[in-house]
Amino acid sequence: MLDIPPTVTDQERAHEWADELENLLAEAGRIFPRADLRRRAAACVRGLLAALSRKNGWQLAEHAGDATPHGQQHLLSRARWDADELRDFVRRYAVQGLDDDPACGLGPDGAGVLVLDETGFAKKGRTSAGVARQFTGCLGGVFGCQVGVLAAWATTRGHALIDRELYLPKEWTDDPRRCQAAHVPEGTGFATKPRLAERMIERILPDLPEGRVWIAADEVYGRDGRFRAFLEAHRLPYAVTVQANQTVLPRPGWRHIARLVERTAAEQDWAELPAGPSQLDSRAWQWWVRRVPDPDTEVGGGAWARWIIARRRPDNPAERDYFLAWGPEETPVEELVGVPGARWRVEEAIRLATSACGLADYEVRSYGGWYRHVSLVMLAAAFLTVQDARAVSGTTGPAAPPGQRGGGA
Repeated sequence: MLDIPPTVTDQERAHEWADELENLLAEAGRIFPRADLRRRAAACVRGLLAALSRKNGWQLAEHAGDATPHGQQHLLSRARWDADELRDFVRRYAVQGLDDDPACGLGPDGAGVLVLDETGFAKKGRTSAGVARQFTGCLGGVFGCQVGVLAAWATTRGHALIDRELYLPKEWTDDPRRCQAAHVPEGTGFATKPRLAERMIERILPDLPEGRVWIAADEVYGRDGRFRAFLEAHRLPYAVTVQANQTVLPRPGWRHIARLVERTAAEQDWAELPAGPSQLDSRAWQWWVRRVPDPDTEVGGGAWARWIIARRRPDNPAERDYFLAWGPEETPVEELVGVPGARWRVEEAIRLATSACGLADYEVRSYGGWYRHVSLVMLAAAFLTVQDARAVSGTTGPAAPPGQRGGGA
């Protein structure tokens, strides 16, 4: 009989993960048309996963054994390869790795949650594509920075970034010379963050489980009526954050969601409901959920419904968050609150990509260089997330190659 150890040591797991990484890099290598680029990209991802203080060009080059960062700079700037193809590869790999169980979703009826958010990258000067003085929550105010709109796929097994867009303020899109200097593609016009999110959703949908997707987003997207209409046109259920003055009903005095909740919600109507695990392992939220009349939809017969949702902490009932939701009318309230409860997962995915994989450590200035760097970081971070999910579930070995799945723009 084979002498099989009862436990797997950290060293054995490290060797297993190293083998899985090489398998993944070999599969992703098909995106890079030349052998030297394949080696350079693989070395870059290994460096992004290494224990380096920063993941800039010099440190990545030293980790790869190069005397200068010229090779890394060439990979992110002048080399010929398609960052969008790598993006689609990462998406299929992450979705498959986090969704091999039909009922592993965070949302109602086992659905996964697609979460939209943006993050800022502090940058000095004026030449980095999209840099401007603009507000970013992650930096805590108005700073000179670039802003990326990001999408994360979240299930009970984990969460990973699966798409990205760089936000270009009007001061950039109104200045063709500045755009040309940063290698912004000709004809790129101004698009708000909700419009960028819509582009990503259209790309992502073919790779997500059909009929098992809910959307969560913060108030940047939730307050945009056009964004909500886009989701409804695509038959995508959602629960999005809105501001306290969000208009809900046309009735005088009840137009704002905060005022409606204040006048309508009795103390006994607030229910403490679990909304899934959090980064702090504390979800002591109280929820108030009410159906909203929808003049465009008949009640009953399997129609979809609208809800307003308010959330508060028991120790601070005056401070509330507000959400608008839309989805199948039979959705249980206990499951519905799990969708806004999953919004923090995109922040956790961004944090992992930043702290472990150098998301904010890039030194490229060009538009295309930003997309290439973020795509490589997404691959590294998705690998960590998928391997961790497999370790927790006890599954081993590679999944079917991502290239064999359908979809992708």
